[in-house]
Amino acid sequence: MKQTAFFITCLSFFCSFALAQSSQPKYIIDTILIEGNHITKASVINREIVVKPGDSVSESHIPQILEKTRDNLRNISLFNFVDVDTLNIGNHHLNIKVSVVERWYIWPYPIFEIADRNFNTWWRAKNLDRLNYGVKIFWYNFRGTNQTFSIYTRLGYDHKISFDYTIPFIDRQRKLGLAFGFSMGGVHEAASFTTQENQVSFLKIEDRYIKTDQEAFVALMYRKNFNIVHSFESSFHHYQADDTLANSNIFYGPDKVSYFTISYLFKADYRDYKHYPLKGWYVDVEASKYGLGILEDENVDFWRISANYRTYSPISDRFYWALGLYSSFQPDELPPYPLNTGLGYGRYFVRGYEYYVIEGYWQSLAKTTLKYALVPQTNTQLKKIKSEKFSKFYYAFYLNLFSDIGYSKSWSQLTPTGLNNRLLYSAGLGLDFVTYYDKVLRVECTLNHKGEAGVYIHFMAGI
Repeated sequence: MKQTAFFITCLSFFCSFALAQSSQPKYIIDTILIEGNHITKASVINREIVVKPGDSVSESHIPQILEKTRDNLRNISLFNFVDVDTLNIGNHHLNIKVSVVERWYIWPYPIFEIADRNFNTWWRAKNLDRLNYGVKIFWYNFRGTNQTFSIYTRLGYDHKISFDYTIPFIDRQRKLGLAFGFSMGGVHEAASFTTQENQVSFLKIEDRYIKTDQEAFVALMYRKNFNIVHSFESSFHHYQADDTLANSNIFYGPDKVSYFTISYLFKADYRDYKHYPLKGWYVDVEASKYGLGILEDENVDFWRISANYRTYSPISDRFYWALGLYSSFQPDELPPYPLNTGLGYGRYFVRGYEYYVIEGYWQSLAKTTLKYALVPQTNTQLKKIKSEKFSKFYYAFYLNLFSDIGYSKSWSQLTPTGLNNRLLYSAGLGLDFVTYYDKVLRVECTLNHKGEAGVYIHFMAGI
């Protein structure tokens, strides 16, 4: 009897819930209005809108639809401002209005670099042959279709030429994308080995290149929906190192290396703003195979897998919390030195150890941050600048309290360095500045487990 009563109660509850849901007012989307897209094609914007004309939506879902559409449009990095709202036209019909402020899309950067350690060293010799010069050009939103290409030319003492082209959609369903590019260059100074103090030692040759590199790649991207992306990439790599590098390090490997690589990357991105997220989560998994046995002299053969997980949660109106986890693994077989990896490469490092590299075949990292919006996002206008691409901007400041831990397992062929095979940890305080064009500036004061305190500057979100 009690079980029957319990069953009837549960059934009544679910029926009431379903009835409440079905009784919510429904609205038909009549039209989606887009304004402010002087360069960007409407099809690019429509791809990011989560509803289409003719869709029926409940009243309670409208705020989520507007927020998700706004997040999608911010994350394609074409607009400084995005506003999404509804225009109620009565009789349970409504329009959605999307207003955007486009960015400036063509960015040429002149290159003028001194090859010496600093200006004073160069000025003492005043040797014009030791200058690097050139130009770097980024063209975002090429043809108004969110295509991107970049050209990099560096001449002089060191040289490098590169070209990259990304087409986010090549099919009618706007799910399949393509990217390809190449680079080649030569340098007079290159990394030769890592010391027992976890410092990278460099060698320099004045009269010839100590190392040259060539690379080409092609990638296919499949964006299943708004948040899920699969990427498949194939690339060719070749480098030629002077024998002085191999002589300086018995584990440097061959001085001439050629190999192919294939990799697969899965990404699920549910962040509100990928360049400085405050809400949502992100995960990626990447698997790569180095060396396919295609070339007769292919002297690289190993694989590597890595995974990321990051989550972001608002605690209150101004407090936010974030957690980031990362791990990478490959077989315990020492690769050529230029292909080494570990903590300290790219964005994967324990804060407070920025001056170190801790190489190994397995590494893990955990980061956590508590932040306070000292100045929440504030929009302002520079009246003397006529172009809205630059005159209308926003800024925000966040105070941070953070802590990191990390671990890197050394290859068995090597004697562990001072920071291998042990837990690394640190804590610190920081101040983040966030503004338009996806710019982030972080200034952090960090104390690590060695008792070393330092002030560090970074140009991306900490997690």
